[in-house]
Amino acid sequence: MALLISIIIAYFIGALPFDWWVVTKPAYRLRLPSFSVLNRREAFVLIVIDLVKGMAATLIGFSVAGWMGAYLAAVAVVVGSLYSVFLGFRGGTGIGVAAGALLILSPLLILIGILIYLFSLLTTRVLFVSTLLTTTAMIIFAVVLATQIYVWMVIIVVGGLILYRIRPKWKRIKRFEPPYRFRNPFRLK
Repeated sequence: MALLISIIIAYFIGALPFDWWVVTKPAYRLRLPSFSVLNRREAFVLIVIDLVKGMAATLIGFSVAGWMGAYLAAVAVVVGSLYSVFLGFRGGTGIGVAAGALLILSPLLILIGILIYLFSLLTTRVLFVSTLLTTTAMIIFAVVLATQIYVWMVIIVVGGLILYRIRPKWKRIKRFEPPYRFRNPFRLK
């Protein structure tokens, strides 16, 4: 019973659209916006919200049902973020929520994932390619570096869900998605 409770709580934590409170543009309040249309403050707050959602659900799952609850809660929070019942079973890419959950389960793997994501984003400047490379690399590194088989399974399932979710964006690669423009982070405007 405790496992079921942790899964349900984690799903609803992932499904709740906390992102709506941050977005100031009214056109994007009815659906989740892309990071390219948000200003730096909004994008940063959305990333932090996703990380906290993943961490909170995993910690609640651990406190309710132990490590097995944490593993199942990590998968459930990502499923909730990808297929939110409050958004008509639509959602984001789930990579931020997955990073928050994996920060609790395996901090070394998430550090490697952040480095891969930043390196690929700086070299390719395409968000989709960075997400694809990071997810694939995390699955490979999980098999090599993770010490518990449950962490392997969580990362493989979550990585598969994220890759399945970004599947429609493959068409953008053929059309060459415009690169992400880096702005001066020290400018006051």
